[in-house]
Amino acid sequence: HVRPHDKQDREVMLLCGGPSLADSIDEIRKLRAEGAGLVTVNGAYGWALEHGLEPSAQSVLDARAFNSRFTTPVTSYTKYLIASQAHPSTLDGLPRERTYLWHSGLSTENEALARKASDGLYFPIPGGSTVALRALPLLRLLGFWRIHLFGFDSCVRDASHHAYDQAENDAEPLVPVALAGRVFQCTPWQVSQATEFRDLVAFLGDEMECAVHGDGLIATLIKTGAELKLQEA
Repeated sequence: HVRPHDKQDREVMLLCGGPSLADSIDEIRKLRAEGAGLVTVNGAYGWALEHGLEPSAQSVLDARAFNSRFTTPVTSYTKYLIASQAHPSTLDGLPRERTYLWHSGLSTENEALARKASDGLYFPIPGGSTVALRALPLLRLLGFWRIHLFGFDSCVRDASHHAYDQAENDAEPLVPVALAGRVFQCTPWQVSQATEFRDLVAFLGDEMECAVHGDGLIATLIKTGAELKLQEA
């Protein structure tokens, strides 16, 4: 089970799946060569491996069975940070010594089970409704507070919702969002993620320094300090 660690100054990259991830490969490789940790979520894991980058850690939150593909292939180095609500198949084949459970959104009954399994040392991870929003408090619990976020766009670009194929999201409706003189096309969950990120930043206060790379909705939100506004049809 995940346990708190002392604060450390090593920088960490958090790779999410947004379209701008593909624009940042050179910068990611540079930071990696300089010693930054490389943490991925969901399909960004496979994207990193395809680009010759072995993640320091991979995190999965979603409980649906098809998310088990996000932990294959298993590397000889990566640590696997898996939410205890994940489908059992997500844990298939993972090395026990490099696999850590973390807890999010448990019922009272399941919380009791988690406390028992972790010898009473239970550290729930707060945050929003997506794996990226939970990964930030998770990294802070592990001692990391200087975070570079790549592919954390929360918007669609050129009809692409991810930097890689992810068929589960292909049929989602789009909502126009006006911000800083631009109109972003977003799925409903992306709008929620951007709003929840703003709340998470307020919650974390001075506990983290986050640099959001790219030109997506969240990067623009940070740069302008503006409010989100749904564009009227």
